[in-house]
Amino acid sequence: MANVFTRAETFIWNNARLLERRLFAFHFRGGSREDVLAALRAYQNQDGGFGQALEPDIRCPDSQPVPVQHALEMLDAVGPDAAMIGRACDFLATITTAEGGVPFVLPTAQPYPHAPWWETGDNPPAALNPTAALAGLLHKIGFAHPWPTPATAFCWARIAALHPGAMHNL
Repeated sequence: MANVFTRAETFIWNNARLLERRLFAFHFRGGSREDVLAALRAYQNQDGGFGQALEPDIRCPDSQPVPVQHALEMLDAVGPDAAMIGRACDFLATITTAEGGVPFVLPTAQPYPHAPWWETGDNPPAALNPTAALAGLLHKIGFAHPWPTPATAFCWARIAALHPGAMHNL
């Protein structure tokens, strides 16, 4: 097993982005939370959301919902940063639909290289994925902000309306 770990570590140091190298160091080599936060800040845009290819399948520099989810996952792992999370929640509030959820992907991703499942139209609807993950992470972290309240209500309504076979939406 040690050989597998050593090979994985070598791969990370040789190939991963600075953010992943710092996350690895945090989890396995006594790296600092502050180093992870500094690397993550480079992906947070002026609008408070996260982009800049934090989600590697979306090469878009603009903020997108799923990269916000990934940022919250990292902040949950290393310890929350109130300023980063507050700005991210403010961004989510700006893209929330009347139903209370956020779209899977925003149209601003379309001109940039992206995986085929990131295609969307001009006015994408709110989606359970990633709204549920975003709201769930904020509840888990215990961050107080108005955004999770309508998002959580949206999620419960969508879950109640799911049909058998719609598991991918969860």
